[in-house]
Amino acid sequence: MGRLRRLLAAAVLAVSLAAAGGASAAPLVAIDPGHGGDDSGAVGTLPPGTATGLPQRIDADGITRIYEKDVTLDIAQRLEAFLRARGYPTVMTRTKDLAGGDVPFTTVTADLSARTDIANNAHARIFVSIHENSLSATASGTETYRFYYAGAGSKTLALLVHQQVLAALGLPDRGLKTAGFYVLRHTTMPAILVEGAFLSNPSEALILADPAVRQRVAEAIGTGVARYTDGGYDAQYGPSTTRVARYQVNAGAFRRLADARARARLVHRRGFEASVRSQYSARFHRNLFYVVGGRFVQLANARALRDRMRGRRIPANVGPVPARSRALPV
Repeated sequence: MGRLRRLLAAAVLAVSLAAAGGASAAPLVAIDPGHGGDDSGAVGTLPPGTATGLPQRIDADGITRIYEKDVTLDIAQRLEAFLRARGYPTVMTRTKDLAGGDVPFTTVTADLSARTDIANNAHARIFVSIHENSLSATASGTETYRFYYAGAGSKTLALLVHQQVLAALGLPDRGLKTAGFYVLRHTTMPAILVEGAFLSNPSEALILADPAVRQRVAEAIGTGVARYTDGGYDAQYGPSTTRVARYQVNAGAFRRLADARARARLVHRRGFEASVRSQYSARFHRNLFYVVGGRFVQLANARALRDRMRGRRIPANVGPVPARSRALPV
């Protein structure tokens, strides 16, 4: 715990120095590189000899791998440099191939708790967790998460960063999503988690192996953060309601929770994300359990996901995001 206390003290000192140097108008940004140490995160496969600029990872069978923990740390370091060059104070939840707080990995809970403690104790005003995805060899695209019950600040931050990362990577838009991830529900500031691409997809693993691509992703996240602060959202936490997701892709609605969970598992097996939400059905005058594949700001993106799901023989349609719904464990 000594290392964690020193890291927290350094974070507070960094904020004080930034304020003394005239950069106090810029909010402190906590940057969270996902995984680390004994927790490699998602693992991708690369052609032999691929130059990545990351630690070389070759398994016992001689196969070249790429680890999520290496990709996220590299992007986080590039993001930190991008933000600091523009006057933003920052704090990293880890700076090495270790768990949160730069300590050896012990448990998932200890790791994640250290990360949120660093951000909360440093009084960060923005929290960005950087991840890469894993599902199947054909799963593809970019998605950005906020906590289920997050306020307006998190919603707008997620949208602005998501738009930039989409443009930087040019991959399918998997939408703005909500989740109960530890780092989203235990932080005390607007917080988002970005899943840039799928390391389980060999073509997307190869994209992330390119240092120039990782630089684009870092700059995209940084640009989204800058647009959030330049737009005044950091101060008011009150974005226009036109900026939130309005359309959701439904892969079925069921009276029984067990049936909805079975459909969600089918959707996962066919290469898509899915959550189960309880929401009111005006048609049946009761709550039903909906399988939701994603939520989108633009109708065209929702329709594109619907069409991809139908192409995999998954019944899907586009509907409005309800005023109230409740996420349930799958």
